Amino acid sequence: MKKIAFFDIDGTLIGFDGKQHSMPESTRIALKKFRDNGNLAFICSGRPIRFIFQEFGEDMFDGYISANGTYIVYEGKCIYNKIIDIIKINKLMESFDALGIKSSFIGPYKGYSFKMEREEIQKYNYQFKGDPYLIQGWKIDDIQANVMDIFYKDEMHLKECRDYFGDRLIFNTHGEHMSADVSFKDFDKSSGINYITKFLNISLEDTFAFGDGYNDITMFKTVNIGIAMGNAVENLKNIASYVTDDIFEDGIYNAMIKYRLINE
Repeated sequence: MKKIAFFDIDGTLIGFDGKQHSMPESTRIALKKFRDNGNLAFICSGRPIRFIFQEFGEDMFDGYISANGTYIVYEGKCIYNKIIDIIKINKLMESFDALGIKSSFIGPYKGYSFKMEREEIQKYNYQFKGDPYLIQGWKIDDIQANVMDIFYKDEMHLKECRDYFGDRLIFNTHGEHMSADVSFKDFDKSSGINYITKFLNISLEDTFAFGDGYNDITMFKTVNIGIAMGNAVENLKNIASYVTDDIFEDGIYNAMIKYRLINE
């Protein structure tokens, strides 16, 4: 029976090896073997599709669930695009302003900075090739965004933000960068997974997910088998079907062997 596996990016497919951000060779091998066996591999990430295509091309995976489930590409075409409505964006900006939170509204191919300094925008844009991703000069009616990134001062500032929004928003923090990608409780990675499995007529019994962060929790609660990386946050490990090795200790490859998704 054909299986489908969903992969987070940061900390799962790509990590920092002490010198650079890279994908372990064992992960590349595992992905190819998995797909050669007739299975489907999907990225499922908070990253925008522009970053995903830039880093992985359009051939390494069968499909892409980007922006925490809100922008989905299959066979080279966008099949789902959930945009934040203007009223909600206005309310979010008011709340972020009151909290002293800097943010960016993330669209598929460009983003919109809010209260960010020029140097912060340049640093953010450094991860993208070609034209700048984040823009400063925009009108509210022009925004086509799926999710947000926020930038906070310290852990207390983040706690204040989490307390303010309660369970309405999910904050997936990026460690020492003092930033987090933000998704809505009523639509996240799990929603994207449900959409694509129905679209492809694949049973949830045949689903796997690999992740390491807070925004992978709902993903794990949706798929049949959720595999947490050894470097994952404890909250994710606690609900995982299995905790594999760290990203640079062949975590994905070893887990695929364990579940007989590939052969050695």
